[in-house]
Amino acid sequence: MAKKPTYEDLEQKVKELEKEALEHKRVGEELKIKHAELEEIFKAIPDAVVFADLNRNITKINPGFTRLYGYKPEEIYGKKTKILYAREEEFIKQGKTRYNPDAKEMYHTYEIDYRNKNGDIFHSETVGTPVRNEKDEAIGLLAIVRDITDRKQTEEALRESEEKFRGLAENNFDMIFATDKEGYITYVSPAAERIFGFKPEEMAGNHFMDYLAKSEIPRVSQVFAGAIQGMELGMITMEVLRKDGSNAYIELIASIISREDKVVGTQGVIRDVTEKKRLQDQLHRAQKMEALGLMAGGIAHDLNNILSGIVTYPELLLMELPEDSPLRRPIKTMQESGMRAVAVVADLMTIVRGVATGRETLKLNTVVEEYLSSAEHEKLKTMHSFITFKTVLDSDLLNISGSPTHIEKTLMNLVVNASEAIEGRGTVTISSTTRYLDAPLKGYENIRQGEYAVLSVLDEGTGISPEDLERIFEPFYTKKVMGRSGTGLGLAIVWNTVQDHKGYINVISSEKGTEFELYFPVTREEVAAEKEEVPLEDYLGHGEKILVVDDEERQREIACGVLAKLGYNAEAVSSGEEAIEYVKAHPVDLILLDMVMPKGINGRKTYEEIIKIRPGQKAIIASGHAKSKEVDLAQELGAGKYIMKPYTLAKVGLAVKKELEK
Repeated sequence: MAKKPTYEDLEQKVKELEKEALEHKRVGEELKIKHAELEEIFKAIPDAVVFADLNRNITKINPGFTRLYGYKPEEIYGKKTKILYAREEEFIKQGKTRYNPDAKEMYHTYEIDYRNKNGDIFHSETVGTPVRNEKDEAIGLLAIVRDITDRKQTEEALRESEEKFRGLAENNFDMIFATDKEGYITYVSPAAERIFGFKPEEMAGNHFMDYLAKSEIPRVSQVFAGAIQGMELGMITMEVLRKDGSNAYIELIASIISREDKVVGTQGVIRDVTEKKRLQDQLHRAQKMEALGLMAGGIAHDLNNILSGIVTYPELLLMELPEDSPLRRPIKTMQESGMRAVAVVADLMTIVRGVATGRETLKLNTVVEEYLSSAEHEKLKTMHSFITFKTVLDSDLLNISGSPTHIEKTLMNLVVNASEAIEGRGTVTISSTTRYLDAPLKGYENIRQGEYAVLSVLDEGTGISPEDLERIFEPFYTKKVMGRSGTGLGLAIVWNTVQDHKGYINVISSEKGTEFELYFPVTREEVAAEKEEVPLEDYLGHGEKILVVDDEERQREIACGVLAKLGYNAEAVSSGEEAIEYVKAHPVDLILLDMVMPKGINGRKTYEEIIKIRPGQKAIIASGHAKSKEVDLAQELGAGKYIMKPYTLAKVGLAVKKELEK
């Protein structure tokens, strides 16, 4: 029989129950606080939080859900979660199918498009997890939804930007590059192959200085080191090496790449300016040649005036002396010396553009053959008896329009230079061919598309250095030993003759020899029959009155002496102003008019005023200068032939006779 509880037992039991009740109350209060805290957290979460039962009916949402979707609790509770999906099939594609409460993974994350109450679609990142009871039984679903529309748009914009950059870099004519702070290449665009000859993958990882010409390394190293320390890079022009070993020139525009105020590398653009530099060099050469040509023209003008007496008076004296006179030989020697000096002046004049005025249709092969049979070439063969001179002439060579005198002098200068370039035995080859260029040829000069007769001289010498090659056509620039041969005008004559004939020069040189190729535009016109030399009797005058206009007294005396010998009645004045006053009072049959008279008005202005007084006045023009624009203008006004000083009987006689017979 059980023991009956005592009062003390009941009192103890009451105390235990009261204690347990207090504990339950305390736990209940704590749970209430925790629940309130969780509710506050639930409400404060900025993302959308949604609870659903096993049938996917929405049972609870937070304010973040309302902000994101636009639904209030009373509008959404009991609704299926499927109404939120913009495309339910997309949810299925994500591999999540319909919510599986038995899934083993605690959480699953996926990106999916939802639709809000207004019908607008937004992109989300959603984390889902099953809700379980104390028996670990699934009783529903908790999902947290974050709007990542802005992030996706930013990613898309970044992707598009990267695609645009890639398209720009890969299709840009210029090369885009990047290096690390040590100078090792981290990126180059496909244009690298066009500029350097290397594929991008061949350059990646190499140091950028591996591609510089040796002469550039010290300068560029200093610039790069300064840039890494924060100095501005800007634009740099430098010489680089291509894969095939050839040189190229580039313009580099670069900037520093920094992160958190630390230099991490460089980036920039490289442009190939090889062709630009070639054109600039050609322009510089042309400007230099023009300046030197003007100087040479001034010297030649003065020398021609000085030489007039040396050349003309011996000719007049020889006409007066008997054949057995002992004075004939020394006077003849004086005349020949003067003519050699005139030839040097003619070389100077060739350097001035526009001197090859005597144009005719000719065969280059004929010019070659006449030179090879000349006394000058025979003398050269004697001096260089160990050299073989060989010709390879195209029998079907097309004709050109030009000055045979200047082209023969050009050929002679090239052959002389070729002979002197050979040390010991060797061969100089003169060849000709017709060549059609269907595209411009990039050589020493850029040769335009067209049809050309090409004259070339090839030697077996030691070649020309790149430094000398830049200057070989400058007047007075020579590597020859002083006094051995030449005046330093030879290749300057070649250059200006070819330019004057609207042609081009290509020079190919190596340690095995040098070849000069002269490109002359062809013509389909036939060569005219040779003219016979006109005898003196055919251009003698019959007392016609001629006015000589020249500012130099000696030139007036010489001209009047020549005209008198030719049978003309000559008078002279010292300026254009005097000539104008003279013709007002005295009609003349012809005027021999000097074009350059610095002390007064020039020949063109003089003639312009004279024809106002006497329309149709006949005149011929003389000058120690090359033919100028002023000469052309005077001839447009009606003046006749232009002759170069110094005067000779034949030169003056033929010009005067032809003009008087018009």
